Amino acid sequence: MMEIPLDPGRLESGLARRATIAVPTSGRPAVRRRLSALADDLDRAIRPRATIRLVPATMVGRDTLRLGDADSLEGTSVHRFAGADRLAVVFASLGDGIAERAARSAERGEMVEAALFDQIGSRAVWQLGQRLLAAIRLAAHRAGSRAGGPLFPGDPGLPLAAQPILARLGDPGGAGVEVCGGGLLMPLKSLSMVVAIGPGVRRWARIANCRECRFHDRCRKPAETRKVCR
Repeated sequence: MMEIPLDPGRLESGLARRATIAVPTSGRPAVRRRLSALADDLDRAIRPRATIRLVPATMVGRDTLRLGDADSLEGTSVHRFAGADRLAVVFASLGDGIAERAARSAERGEMVEAALFDQIGSRAVWQLGQRLLAAIRLAAHRAGSRAGGPLFPGDPGLPLAAQPILARLGDPGGAGVEVCGGGLLMPLKSLSMVVAIGPGVRRWARIANCRECRFHDRCRKPAETRKVCR
């Protein structure tokens, strides 16, 4: 039976420090020193938690993936899961520390610092997702299988309506995550994703999802996405 061990220390180590590298800001030494201090503060505040559950999966047609006995995922990107016999359902969170620090900075009128906390937190939760994806891929490889790329509810072709389904199949509570109305996750620096596993699964880069979005040509993020998506 395939298992996906999670090392809390490996998940946590240097998340904010690594995320800070991607924050666009002035190259002035004083600014970089301040940003470095913020990263150190956030690394002490971040307490990542994550859960991964494996669910039996079967493709039905092109755009439907049957999960277990009763649930299914539907969407125009679900065809990427062709060849899957299992689906890894992931929930993860950085905890409330980032939001609390951003709120305190805003109360003091330090709006730039509050915005930086928010930006670092957004990139840190992305880094956490990448580490979890790496753990899934390593476990699949050791089991003689393959893991594809991630899909996130709200991605092109996987609607936010999938979020309650993932909540039933996964363990959001174990990751300190609450699924609220409309598919919103709390705390805000949280994520959910699904990764297909099976001997015939093909990998893809996250940028492929962006290219399928009808807003891709007008989006301000594609250049940034190309730097961080693998």
